[in-house]
Amino acid sequence: MKTTLFAAFLFVTTLAFSQDFKVVGYLAYWNFDTAPTQIEWDRLTHVNLAFANPDINGNFSFDGADFAQVIDVAHQHDVEVFVSLAGGYLTPEWQTNWDYWMQPAHLDEFVGKILAYVQANGFDGVDIDLEWQHVNDLYSPFVLALSAALDAEGLPLTAALPGGYRYPQITAPALAAFDWVNLMIYDLTGPWDPSNPGQHSPYSWAVSCLTYWNNQGLPGDRQTLGVPFYGYDFSTTPVDAKYFGEIVSFNPFNAQLDQVGQLYYNGIPTIKAKTQLAQAETGGVMIWELGQDASGPFASLSLLKAIDEVVNPVSAGNEVAAVNVAPLLYPNPARDFLNIEKLPKTSCQVQVIDFQGRIKWSGEIESGTIIDLEGWSAGVYALRLTSKYIVSTISFVKI
Repeated sequence: MKTTLFAAFLFVTTLAFSQDFKVVGYLAYWNFDTAPTQIEWDRLTHVNLAFANPDINGNFSFDGADFAQVIDVAHQHDVEVFVSLAGGYLTPEWQTNWDYWMQPAHLDEFVGKILAYVQANGFDGVDIDLEWQHVNDLYSPFVLALSAALDAEGLPLTAALPGGYRYPQITAPALAAFDWVNLMIYDLTGPWDPSNPGQHSPYSWAVSCLTYWNNQGLPGDRQTLGVPFYGYDFSTTPVDAKYFGEIVSFNPFNAQLDQVGQLYYNGIPTIKAKTQLAQAETGGVMIWELGQDASGPFASLSLLKAIDEVVNPVSAGNEVAAVNVAPLLYPNPARDFLNIEKLPKTSCQVQVIDFQGRIKWSGEIESGTIIDLEGWSAGVYALRLTSKYIVSTISFVKI
């Protein structure tokens, strides 16, 4: 585990990453109305509109939601738009329709209907998000038939699959048919397990999940590392989900943390660290869900913005990287000590915050300060720098 963690971060600063690195965001149909003006589209490469399901006649819709404007705006920003089919929850009616149309006797017609729907609406590809009990013996034949039809038209096929589990019904040919797989590396715990409070998407689990899928024969360039834009509050009964946008509206500094009380989520430092991990080991990052991000008066704390600042470190809108005011931390990952350089000449106050939101170290420092990390737990930490002129937060990893 430590070897993998070190290798991922050691090479992230030296490798020349391909421009094919994907930033894939799911957008739920209940956010279609606000998405065109709320999302910073230039920070995305792909958007998956979620979720379309068939009626009894095999015709698809997003539960009646209009998606035409979303497609138009995304395409204006050169963002590819996929239709994401099914979803983690299927109504009894949707489940009945899926079971009917995936039968061998109806499969060819069903695939034809999907292809026609894609072409009629200007989609650039298809994503399959059948999950758990809905992944049965019909799944792999459906994937292979749909893949052949899409491939003939030059259209890609992807899937959303669990972070650390491969459904036994997914055959090797079916897994190979996906252009890439969006790994849902979140929901390790949640409302279904209220007696198990804790982080539902820890960095360490992301490392384990990527290793798991490598061992399943899915190469890194066909994986995207899924990150959550939400968290779970275990202080409530039942356990309540909170969007990242809500969490930072309570207190903007929450954006730099992963935990507030019994509310667990991924803040900016962890999202940036996971993006670096994805750059080192995968073909991209995947987001659930774009409508949950910080926006409006809190747009500067956006997790999508944080991802983009890693993928495009000197870009429009990334003033911190452009003027080089962020401190230099090394080594990163760190083992026994952390050296801090490139600080402003004025007095600087520093707080180091652990993944539970606790202040681990604080003080007034200058360039060349060394923080002793002996006895610290392994994990991601946020270093918050405050001076007369800037406020900057940067993450580092203790191994």
